[in-house]
Amino acid sequence: MQVYTLKELEKILQSVASVNQMQAKDYLQALQDENLIRVEKMGSGNWYWCFTSDAKRSREKVMNGLQLEHDKLVELTAVIERDVAQEMSRHENDGDVDNESGTNKRQSLLEAQEELLKESAFLDKELALYCDNDPAEVKRKMNEIQKLRNSALLWTDNIEALECFLAPFLGDRARLGEIMHAACGNEYVVGEGLKDL
Repeated sequence: MQVYTLKELEKILQSVASVNQMQAKDYLQALQDENLIRVEKMGSGNWYWCFTSDAKRSREKVMNGLQLEHDKLVELTAVIERDVAQEMSRHENDGDVDNESGTNKRQSLLEAQEELLKESAFLDKELALYCDNDPAEVKRKMNEIQKLRNSALLWTDNIEALECFLAPFLGDRARLGEIMHAACGNEYVVGEGLKDL
């Protein structure tokens, strides 16, 4: 154990822990709050020290607390797993029997669920057959058609602008027609331009 004054610690902390002298007091206060060091006012100054046994005891106390918490959680997990296993076995061996039919109640409920799922799947397929007449679906398709039409008109304008741009450079209408036919395929008719939509 060594004892230091505030001035000594300010100098030591600067070289050892890269803590400047302005922050040394805050750093020491934080250590004191965590019970890592002790401080005592003697005369006009504060004296700081630490017992190595105190640090060891505090670590052991934390370790013991964590070990107790771990043991409690392990025990709780075992209890929950046991309860889950009991509940699962109870559900599998459900002894509730319908008086009328003499069948297992759980089994009959599972069969009813399976039948309802099949019926739901069948109704979904049948509903899909009628979606062509659904007003919302028709409106969505009309909006999609309008977007595609606007896109086609935009690209038609772009192609015609490209044709007008190339015409002065080539000077030959036949050569321009060949280039446009090669680029646009059957959609471009030489001498007439692009086909109408």
